[in-house]
Amino acid sequence: MESLLFFPQPFPDESLYSLAVRYHRLAANRSYRLKSQELFGTYSRTCGSILPCCLGALSQRLGAGYPVVDLIERFTLLPLYRPFVDDTKYRASIITMAGSDGTGLKMSLGITASRFLKHASFRYCDRCVREDVLKFGSAYWHRTHQAAGTCICPHHGEVLHALIFPNGADWRCMLLPAEAGGTPVIHSLGRTAARSIAEMQFWGLGHPREVHALFAGNFLRYRLDEMGFIKSGRIRQQLLAAFLASPLLCIPDATEFQEMTSSTDWVFRVLRPRGVVQPLKFYFLCWLLGLDLEQLKLFRPKADYLSEDLPGGNHAVNAASEGDIEERRSAFCNSANLKCHEKPGYLWLYRHDREWLKQYVSAHPFIRPQTTLIDWEVRDADLARELMVANDRIMSAEGKPHKVTRGALCGLVANGHDFLRQPNHFPMSIALVDDLLESTHDYQVRKIKWAAKTYLLSERCAISVVYRFAGIRVSQVSDSEVINLLRGGEHLC
Repeated sequence: MESLLFFPQPFPDESLYSLAVRYHRLAANRSYRLKSQELFGTYSRTCGSILPCCLGALSQRLGAGYPVVDLIERFTLLPLYRPFVDDTKYRASIITMAGSDGTGLKMSLGITASRFLKHASFRYCDRCVREDVLKFGSAYWHRTHQAAGTCICPHHGEVLHALIFPNGADWRCMLLPAEAGGTPVIHSLGRTAARSIAEMQFWGLGHPREVHALFAGNFLRYRLDEMGFIKSGRIRQQLLAAFLASPLLCIPDATEFQEMTSSTDWVFRVLRPRGVVQPLKFYFLCWLLGLDLEQLKLFRPKADYLSEDLPGGNHAVNAASEGDIEERRSAFCNSANLKCHEKPGYLWLYRHDREWLKQYVSAHPFIRPQTTLIDWEVRDADLARELMVANDRIMSAEGKPHKVTRGALCGLVANGHDFLRQPNHFPMSIALVDDLLESTHDYQVRKIKWAAKTYLLSERCAISVVYRFAGIRVSQVSDSEVINLLRGGEHLC
């Protein structure tokens, strides 16, 4: 395989696509296809991607100075995903990017399912462009600007612009930043949030080990416990969702953030991951919980305190500063919660200040309020009286008769159907309901009596006429019973 005679000197935080563009300019290639053959030995369709492939061939052409792993970690965004995937998947991603077929790579990292790809664009900072030209003689694409959700330059705090390739072309026209028109990716809404998230993502890109320690050390759950959103080791989902409703109104108006506003389900998938967590969702949730880059840097991962046994186990207690302990004690004592384990910081104090917590709990026992025992016999008798009244109302209702059914009776009593689910507590009422239920025969008899009285029917009327007026389709009454009922009516046709 032929070696490249020259290759551009990489600039800080430069993407692989940017290096390819600068090589394309220096080699004076006529087309992207020719440039691709020179760099990758094939026509690469992923050079403009955040996770390009064919890097094994490029590494061989560049010699020992650029191993495949170095190319990936220095010039692509794969390190941004490193903290959120296991070693097996990360090594598989490196192998895929080294090869010539990248099919399934973004799907395996959850990028396709996140729907962030459809909002991707080539982004640049105007101030970075000016400074890069002065310092390096050329503008270039910063890889951190291309990360999903990065809308503000982490260096200058300015809104990024999305390049609009001319005449409907795509990245294969090999342009550098600001060489064509661009549009701001956000406007005024959410700039504070966007800058904080951009700074966290830029730091995470360069410090994947530290971010992995945060993620593996239950950093977010630790924060939720501080805020009182964890009770007995479980996340209080409804309370947390209600809290997040307000900050979600102040998010950046960039399109990728809109994917996360329709529901807060993604929050709990980040907190209880089953697949690959998208970096943007992790850092966005950090901001929603009031965290910034400095707090991420200062966090020191501890053992998984939420998976420990509750009081009774023998666990080592990590040291904590006196000031921090006093602050936690004060917040714990001033909480309005009656139960100690529901007060904010209970688990933290159990880990760091267990003796004081035991003394506090023993001095403030939780006394359950005495509840009056229910007199089920009295309640059963009252319900039976209500059922009798309900039966009388149904039987005496004006107009066409209604059948006495369980639903009709239960609809007219205070407890509704609840007493039917507790037969041991309401034996009298259950038996009474069974006695009051009206059979189809008895119901049809009542309807015939009503029809005879309402429409002045007599025994000389045809039985089919009687059934029609009474609204009976399938008779459960004999003909002789119908005639006797009509004779008792003393009406004429």
